[in-house]
Amino acid sequence: MHKPLHYSLILTGIREIFTASAQTPVLSGRDLCIAADVEGNVVFVGETEDLARREPGYESRYANVVVNVEGRAVWPGLVDSHTHLVYAGTREGEFALKSRGASYAEIAAAGGGILHSAEKTNAASFEELYEAARRRLLQVASYGVTTIEIKSGYALDTAGEIRLLEVVARLKEEFPLEIVPTFLGAHAYPARFKDNHEGYLVLLCDEMLPEVKRRGLAEFCDVFCEEGFFSVPETERILRRAADLGFGLKVHADQFTALGGTEMAAAMGAVSIDHLEVVKEEGITLMARHGVVAGVLPLTSLFSRLPYAPARKMHDAGVRVALATDFNPGSCMCGFLPLAATVAATQLSLPIEEALRGITIHGAASVRRDTRKGSIEIGKDADILVMDAPSWIYPIYHAAHNHVWRIFIRGRPFDPSAFTKGGRIG
Repeated sequence: MHKPLHYSLILTGIREIFTASAQTPVLSGRDLCIAADVEGNVVFVGETEDLARREPGYESRYANVVVNVEGRAVWPGLVDSHTHLVYAGTREGEFALKSRGASYAEIAAAGGGILHSAEKTNAASFEELYEAARRRLLQVASYGVTTIEIKSGYALDTAGEIRLLEVVARLKEEFPLEIVPTFLGAHAYPARFKDNHEGYLVLLCDEMLPEVKRRGLAEFCDVFCEEGFFSVPETERILRRAADLGFGLKVHADQFTALGGTEMAAAMGAVSIDHLEVVKEEGITLMARHGVVAGVLPLTSLFSRLPYAPARKMHDAGVRVALATDFNPGSCMCGFLPLAATVAATQLSLPIEEALRGITIHGAASVRRDTRKGSIEIGKDADILVMDAPSWIYPIYHAAHNHVWRIFIRGRPFDPSAFTKGGRIG
């Protein structure tokens, strides 16, 4: 006899479940069921008739939490493990330049890129930044994202970076989504430190990182390790200071040039290394050896005409491949995470199960949430999407269309439109 439970959610009439689990990634049946307890944990996954035997009369006893999804498919809540959601201003002028063949480096050299966004962001008020980020967050949530990493990086001074992270903290307070904050003060050298890298490194290591840690505003520290930005020795210096302070480590590496940042960060125990468009074999081997998650950003390659990261090669080498949007105003103005899975399946040759794992369980691993998030398994958080689709594959196959029918976070309904102001989400 099982211990009596009280439920926050009982989903019945499910046709297919993509669980994202390693053992049984897909469940199919005429009438599947998922149940969550009042703490928001998954306590049952299986045939509805089995729940009926376990809980006789559940339809009437728990009528207020029973939802019949009428043959739809179910996914775990999505995890976007790499975003730059807090910024002011847009850069569509740069988008036009890209359409004429301008490169990322050429745009940055002409005063565009990260420094352009930093100028606009620093000129905006806290409330302006918060309201803009709030709209973006609700927009991506409407696509089924229930866990999201948000980086700072568009202020590039102590007060400004703290302000961006305080915007993230306010979003965490307002919404039930799992929001993971990352400090990215090492996004670029600000103009005043263009010829004084040592001065900015001292500011980062001796002032910014300790103050962010003291305030408890970020879980991870990230660095843009790339030619023209932070060199491998500079990146290592920042990461070592971050590790000493207790931050988890993340790195942007091998986006344009294979400098050795992947190899260094993997050996240091980085949680994830992201971009990896031009990663070398040695980097892949070290990521596999050290259990580092590869953060692949296929929408950035699509948006900015970059090579695609060798996701299939990394997967075949035993590296967990997370797929994220890189939502930002310059290199990827797109927050539609399911499209990343479609592009991964069609252009990166990832099997469809691995493409979906990339936006669920592997994304969760990229932000150290895979013990609670990213899959539908007993004991995990009941972050669940009901898709208006007949199969678990259909929402990726029918590309660039939002198929989300219902969202549940820890077993409770979540409707992003209920939080809109003036009827506007995005």
